[in-house]
Amino acid sequence: MSLTRRATRNQMPRQARSGRIKDWLLYVAIAVLIVVSVWMFALHQARTGGSPNLPLKWLGFAGMTAIVFGYAIRACRRLWGKQRFWLFLGLFFAVHSGLGVFVLLRLPTVPLVLYAVLTAIEYAVLAAYLGYFLDSD
Repeated sequence: MSLTRRATRNQMPRQARSGRIKDWLLYVAIAVLIVVSVWMFALHQARTGGSPNLPLKWLGFAGMTAIVFGYAIRACRRLWGKQRFWLFLGLFFAVHSGLGVFVLLRLPTVPLVLYAVLTAIEYAVLAAYLGYFLDSD
């Protein structure tokens, strides 16, 4: 093996590593931005007394949906080209949205802790559901 090939091989992992570091830093920056935004919004609500008409339960549901489906889509990257993946994901999304709207229309408020618990449970159910129906792919 020549010295140039060895140098090229040694540089490739370093480039891939720097790409992963940049991605990780971007994720951290986005997370910090979200946390700071929520914190500032909470401070504003505390100072102004909040708004009884503010749709926090709907914002929580939207956030829960984004987390559950975002992580599922990211985890199943190898299945993006499969039509069955998108079909089953769409069916699960329809059931998720239908049940969510049905429940939220009947509740005056929803505690944030409930969203955290339900997000974890729903992600586990979605992963099992996709694994069961798409395991052969």
